[in-house]
Amino acid sequence: MKLQNKYLSFFSSGFPSHVKVKAIDIGEEGNIFHSPFKGEIISITKFKLGRPNKFAKTDYDVQIFLNTGKRKIKILHVNPYKQEGEYIKEGEALGEFISSPYTGGDFPHAHIEGVRLIFPKITKYEEKAIGKVIRKTPYYLDVELKTYAEAGNFRGLGCCGGIINASFPYAGYGGIIGLKLKEEKLNIVNQKYLVYRTKRKNLTMFEMKKGLIKNWEYESSFKVMRNEPVGGLPIFESILSYNGHPLVRIFNYKKDIHEEEEVDVWDLIKKRVIS
Repeated sequence: MKLQNKYLSFFSSGFPSHVKVKAIDIGEEGNIFHSPFKGEIISITKFKLGRPNKFAKTDYDVQIFLNTGKRKIKILHVNPYKQEGEYIKEGEALGEFISSPYTGGDFPHAHIEGVRLIFPKITKYEEKAIGKVIRKTPYYLDVELKTYAEAGNFRGLGCCGGIINASFPYAGYGGIIGLKLKEEKLNIVNQKYLVYRTKRKNLTMFEMKKGLIKNWEYESSFKVMRNEPVGGLPIFESILSYNGHPLVRIFNYKKDIHEEEEVDVWDLIKKRVIS
């Protein structure tokens, strides 16, 4: 699977496949998704969505199934250039990202299911997070990190001894990649979370209340489908990169900051919390 310099996110989405550690979102700068896999496109299905999302640019999404010869891969949020029965090479442009009711307002990405997810051990812990503002909108700032924590080829925002991957506190849960914490509770920017025990190596998950993850499909998933917050209005979203520069999105930051400016991400987050 070719992931060089791509954005990765396992736990910033509230859809059940992410919460159950069965999906990964893979993105990149620009509007074109280059396939990390090679194989035959065996199915393309376009479908309409009624999910409310004021940032969506379409009312539909596309589901692609790709046969790699070893696995059947499910791909969402990409409008393909190719047709059923055609082959895609690893690294070849598969299609354009879709700003659908599922993804509008999020970083451009493809949702992937059917791959084995492995979490490497933390190899360099760095909580200091200095980065450059690469994008500013009325709704958020995107900061590309220059200093970051590392777990193998994964890079991201250092927190709690590992790398935090979450939409905080919006999704109500998240992941600390790179280690298994022994603590029962976590304090993240003065907000308390419970540690959720998972069998996955080098992974700690956290939840805002006991039973949230276990009962996700019976409770919180309904909020997700209505595009409502599970844990509260968004403060930041932290996603990883594979050997590239990870990204942190800070929401509704009202202070005077400009694109290309160098910033301290944790300092901005703390100011955002108390604002």
